[in-house]
This record gives sequence, C-alpha cells and structure tokens, in this order.
Amino acid sequence: MSACSAGWKDRVLPLAATVRSGHHEGTMKHEPEIWKNAYEADGFLIVPDLLDAVTLSELTYGMAKITASPRDLPAHLRDKIFFEADHVVNNRTWYGDSLAPEDCGESVRQIEDIGLFDTVFTKMIWYPALLDVLEALFQSTEFSFTLMTGRPKVARVGNGVRNGAFHRDTPDQNYTSANTIESFLCIDEMNAENGPTTFIRGSHKVSDEVAKKPCWMNVDSKSLDLKSIIKVRCPAGSGIFFSSKIIHAAGHNRSGSARRTINIEWAGPGVLSTSAVRFAWQGLRPLSKDPLFEKQMRMTFPESA
Repeated sequence: MSACSAGWKDRVLPLAATVRSGHHEGTMKHEPEIWKNAYEADGFLIVPDLLDAVTLSELTYGMAKITASPRDLPAHLRDKIFFEADHVVNNRTWYGDSLAPEDCGESVRQIEDIGLFDTVFTKMIWYPALLDVLEALFQSTEFSFTLMTGRPKVARVGNGVRNGAFHRDTPDQNYTSANTIESFLCIDEMNAENGPTTFIRGSHKVSDEVAKKPCWMNVDSKSLDLKSIIKVRCPAGSGIFFSSKIIHAAGHNRSGSARRTINIEWAGPGVLSTSAVRFAWQGLRPLSKDPLFEKQMRMTFPESA
C-alpha cells in the first residue's frame, strides 16, 4: 500500500444520511444535527432544494449572460474567463484524438471571481439557506468566505479536473489549517452522464499533515476502495458540501446538457490564508457576531443587512 493510499481505509464509516429530501412545501428543511453527523461521517453532504426557485432562475440567467458572448466582456472581466479550448491546448496528452481545441469553440471552462460579473452571484455570500448549513458544519458563526467561481461544464466538451483523476484539494491550498469546506450550488441536475462529482466516502478522516502531501494531487484509482465510491446524483438547486481533505473526482461532461455549478470555498474559524493571492471579498464573515466583521459586511454589502 502506498503512502498516499494508507491511513484512511480502516476508518471508513457506513454511509450517513447525506442525500435527503429535505423539503416541506418547497422550502429546505432545517436539519443541523443531521447535516453535521452526515458530514462528519462521510466527508460530504448533499442538500436538495438549497436554492429557492427564484434564486435558481437568477443564477441560471446570470451564467447564461456571461457565457453567451464571453469575448465581448469588458477587459477586466474577460481576464477572469478561462476557455475549454485553452485547457485542451495546455493538456494535449490527456485528450489525444478524442477532443481537439477547435471542438470546444467558445465554451467557457471557468469564471473566476464570478461575483464581479453580477450581484446575483455576490448574494450567495449571505444566502441564508447556504449559511445555515455552513454554520451547522463548522459549528460556528465565525467562518469566512474565500472565493467563488463559475463552472459551466458545457455539453459534450466540458472537462473534469485533472482529466477526471481522484485527488484531494488540500495540497493546492495555502491555509493555516485544512478546516475548509467547498460548496457547490447546482444550477443543473447532476447525474451519471454529465461528469458528476465522485467522492471516496470517509477518506477525509486523515490529519492535515497527511492531507497536504503532494502525492494526493493525483491518486491512482486502483489504490482506492471501490466500495466507498459515491457518484453524486442530485437535482438542480441542490447544494453539495465537502471537506477539502476528501478524495474526490470530477468527470468529463460528454452528455447533451450542461452541468453548471457555482463553486464557493469557505475557511473555518481562525483559518487564515498564507498565499499572496487574494480573491474578491476574501475574508468576509457573513454570520460573524464580532462587531467589526458585522460592520465590514454592512459596509461591503448594505443590502445584506
């Protein structure tokens, strides 16, 4: 067993109640204990109907506006766009003859700092249902916003991360602690055909030191416990939450429909960045009880009060 495959298999727990209906007359059911227990046991949590219908519609329209004519955007926003064609050029060995740059057209791969494009996205920083879940998972109101990106994952040419390889996020992160949570807001249904997120259930149960090893940036699937693989299937409007330490993968989308998500990273209480790179509004604490952070939120986004 390799250094990167050891140290977690014996601690995999039975699958908790991660996929739940969570609804009552169209409203997300508030289940903090269930959320917390599922997240701690499995390393991820799926909450259907996290987004209300109006918010989902606004996010859908907002991303459609960005991706319709990305090269016509103002220069400061155009610089935030990364295209699938450029990704394929940079990684030709992954795709060979199966996908050429010209096949991708103007398909957008990633929209960095998507909140700069439209207020429909920045509102997610203080979206109540999202914050309810994060407060339950962090067991605190003092967590902070780090970054927000749009992932269009367009039909047929949307590509996964690292050619769909399993990995942990922690080796790429620069924080004083690995107590960070990734949250995906699903604008479209996520299913088996459109490049779903796949988790190795329970694999988050390692130390920060182990999780940060460079070998986790690309994990040989042969070293993994196949019985613990969970492919996410959830409807549009769902929220997916997972630990940065969990082993996961994102496949290619070769289906006929997009698999769009808004990806937001959050840092736990007391977790600080050690990177020179900063993202738009990084460090805001939308639920903080500290008067200075409350003032910062009110001054940054008066509409959040």
